[in-house]
Amino acid sequence: MASKAAKEVLVTDTLFINKDQEAEFERAGYKVFRIPKPDASEEELIKAIKGKSAYIIGGIELVTPKVIAAADKLEVIDFTGVSWKEFIPGWQEATKKGIAIANAPGCNATAVGEYTVALILLMLRQVLSLGRTGTKKFGTTPSLPDVTVGIIGMGNIGTKVSRYLTALGVKQILYFSRTRKPALEKELGIKFATMDEVLRSSDVITLHVPKDAGDNLIGAKQLKMMKDGAILINADFEHAVDFNALKKEIKAGRLRAAFDFTPTEDFGDIPADQFFCSGMTAWNTKESGITTSELVTKSVLNILKSGDDKHLVNPEYRNYRKR
Repeated sequence: MASKAAKEVLVTDTLFINKDQEAEFERAGYKVFRIPKPDASEEELIKAIKGKSAYIIGGIELVTPKVIAAADKLEVIDFTGVSWKEFIPGWQEATKKGIAIANAPGCNATAVGEYTVALILLMLRQVLSLGRTGTKKFGTTPSLPDVTVGIIGMGNIGTKVSRYLTALGVKQILYFSRTRKPALEKELGIKFATMDEVLRSSDVITLHVPKDAGDNLIGAKQLKMMKDGAILINADFEHAVDFNALKKEIKAGRLRAAFDFTPTEDFGDIPADQFFCSGMTAWNTKESGITTSELVTKSVLNILKSGDDKHLVNPEYRNYRKR
């Protein structure tokens, strides 16, 4: 039987699992093998996954069915964020192969919440139009106490955003979520509404839903419900919004938007002050990296030892694991 010292944990990119966590794995009998890049190719992953007991997704690579098929000793995959299905398209194959999957809910909530507020203020206060990036020299803009903000999705990140905006004096916060939060409503004075009501009544709408909500959650029909001049913020997953439908509304001068990713669709000559996008940076803070690394290390070691962890997302994997 191979010794524990021979077992390895695959980690991608260099943002997560620092020397402290590497030492923790070593004490447990596992060596960290790293691909020091954020976008490992399918071919690189197929080669690297062989012989690994665990795989921590620290980059933006996709764990495809072919990668899963190449895994010969893999027991657990852990995603360093929430929307794990977006980065593990081979998750069903992994489950049927008896591979546990875990994620890290809440670890980047502070970082993404902060960045969401930054995007709201960037667009609401027309920073890009009135700065050296724009053509305006002077202009009066709305302020947070002037607007109603709609939050779609009231999980860890949506809750952070609602707290920040309440502290900053937003006029009213409406929210829609699969689970209503009466205690939060009472504490912050926010109001639950249907998604249609949120879309029709809000001056700013921000999305914080999991990948399970489905692509094009905000499509042409939903966009047409939004107020003239409304702002749409998406620091969530890419296809939560039908971008081609949004592009028509932006070009018509009816809506503006800011995303924390660059859409795969062409957005042509739309001015930055009408549509701003950044490169998936909302989650990327020192605090988030440390918190996530600690949680993921604990989860992986728990699953390797006992087969269970509170952040396990596919408990049905046990039905397929070979004993």
